[in-house]
Amino acid sequence: MKKTLILSSLILLFYSCSDSISEGCTDPYAINYESFADYDDGSCLYIVGCTDPLADNFDADAQLEPVNECEYSANLVYFLDYSASQYMLNWGISYYAFYDSYNDFIGYITDDYYWTSPPNCLPLSDGSTLTTTLYWTGNYDNNIGSFSWQAYPDDGPVADYEYTETVMPGECLKLQLSKKKIKEYKDATK
Repeated sequence: MKKTLILSSLILLFYSCSDSISEGCTDPYAINYESFADYDDGSCLYIVGCTDPLADNFDADAQLEPVNECEYSANLVYFLDYSASQYMLNWGISYYAFYDSYNDFIGYITDDYYWTSPPNCLPLSDGSTLTTTLYWTGNYDNNIGSFSWQAYPDDGPVADYEYTETVMPGECLKLQLSKKKIKEYKDATK
């Protein structure tokens, strides 16, 4: 009986030691992860920030990304092709005024300038292009930007062209105004 009592005590002692539960952070992505923790006590800590490498404010240490945490940008260049320049001459249009989707004036281009191939997004001081930067917010899985732009002949009340574009982070988007685009827009809006 004495042996049974000692054996029972040893078994009870052994199982009581092995059944102890250790509390702590059990998420391996948390900065205070505890590999020995058996039970998550809600103490996990994370670095919050933008996790998208394409974003302007990318944080390589970030683990959690709140909605619209990432800031993106893309360069835009507006320009005329030869057919748009000729269209302007034929219709007596001195210049096209360009506006964005917020009705913000971007600038104007006269019929003196046209491009036979798309220019790069570097600002030019000769007036042959308009360059600007588009900014937007999003997330790692929602980083595509969208905006509209309009071209008004002689800054008149009715646009000769309006279009909505999508843009990728870091892109140089080349926005060409051509006679074909003007004609298609006018036909579609009659």
